[in-house]
Amino acid sequence: MKLKNYIQLICICCITATSCKKILDTVSPNEVGDNTIFTSVAGLRNARIGMYNNLQDRNYYGGYFPLISECYTDDGTTGGYDVIDLNDIAYKTVSPTNIYIEQSYNAIYNTIYTANKIINNIDKVPGVESAEHDNILAEALFIRSLANFDLLRFWGEHWDKSSAYGISIATGNDNPSQAIARSTVEQSYQQIITDLKQAAGLFNNYQGNQYSSFSAANALLARVYLYHGDMNEAVNAATDVINDANFELFGPDDFQKIYTNKLTAESIFELKFDPQNISAFNAATYLRDDALRSDVTFIANADLNTFFESRPDDKRAQLVDFVNNDVSIEPDGRTQKYRGETTKDNSAYIIRLAEVYLIRAEASGREEGLTDLNTIRESRGMSDLTTEDVPDDESFLNAVLDERRAELNFEGHRLFDLARTGKVEEVLGSGVNPIMPIPQREISATNEVVKQNPGY
Repeated sequence: MKLKNYIQLICICCITATSCKKILDTVSPNEVGDNTIFTSVAGLRNARIGMYNNLQDRNYYGGYFPLISECYTDDGTTGGYDVIDLNDIAYKTVSPTNIYIEQSYNAIYNTIYTANKIINNIDKVPGVESAEHDNILAEALFIRSLANFDLLRFWGEHWDKSSAYGISIATGNDNPSQAIARSTVEQSYQQIITDLKQAAGLFNNYQGNQYSSFSAANALLARVYLYHGDMNEAVNAATDVINDANFELFGPDDFQKIYTNKLTAESIFELKFDPQNISAFNAATYLRDDALRSDVTFIANADLNTFFESRPDDKRAQLVDFVNNDVSIEPDGRTQKYRGETTKDNSAYIIRLAEVYLIRAEASGREEGLTDLNTIRESRGMSDLTTEDVPDDESFLNAVLDERRAELNFEGHRLFDLARTGKVEEVLGSGVNPIMPIPQREISATNEVVKQNPGY
């Protein structure tokens, strides 16, 4: 990664101690020198909130990153105004010059850069109490690990620990013009796991699920361990989260509150927006009742309708509409998870409790995991599966993946689930690359120090 050329700086940052609203009298830690913002506790707190604001970029968790990954799969497709780069996502023919891919890549590295500023400068701040110091450092380590893992999932061969195609690991902020070669996949995983373990050991104050926390770190560790193949560790980390009394599952009549209310007990880490600081989710997926296909950027694939038709008792089907749309959209449809068309302050659901149950189910295996799988099914109005329904390990894995699709569609998981389980060709067809290309501008700017992914 060549940080100087491709980290997009924030012009106005959200800086208050307790919310992520953009205000005019403060600036991002990316815009000022370390010797300015890290000279007081107030400056450190500003940097902390600015770090969360970077997560809210429309090209990251403000909308596009999870939606692109969904619309590259059988869950979604694209609308728009016949935009070539959008069509290429739906057709799974993304090129290294795709503007959506480039902007997401830049936004994620920008988030890492801001977290690094805190990690590398927090010890210079005078007067900060140790508990606050440790909690803010833990938050920065968590966010850096989240961003690195998202880079690895989207641009690295994360399913192959022996692969050389990991990510460019940026841990410093003093030499932003230095080109950073890609680490191996295993080195990338170890950096992510190290950061998360350190973060988990530092968290000392739960401030609500709009911020990262000890349980959020364990939930992300469970996800990372699952991808890495460390099943016992994934089970242990997931169990710690499931046992946290701050979180609980809704029942089949209430679960839609996840998407109509904010910061519910089903969210472990939810990125909260407000009417003064809207996300891109509504405009990209719903917009308004009479929107045309040309108005909506990311659309539900008709294949997702077929999937839910095979599950008539699944109440999650209500969260995708394939009927009440303009004819230009049908037979495709629109997700209902990001309605909020009045305020357009839809949340980003980064880690939810249901996913943690499904992680533990998959990591536990068929004999023990069926209980967790059925816990999620029951909470969404479905009947239990028996060992006769899933007679072997492969059928159990498919059942877990189906449950993940039903639960997490349009939240940014489907592509990564298919890639890590080796099912991309089976589900999406031959010749589909499981990961995105490194942006060509990055390859050129680093004089090919950063190598392109195979197949591009």
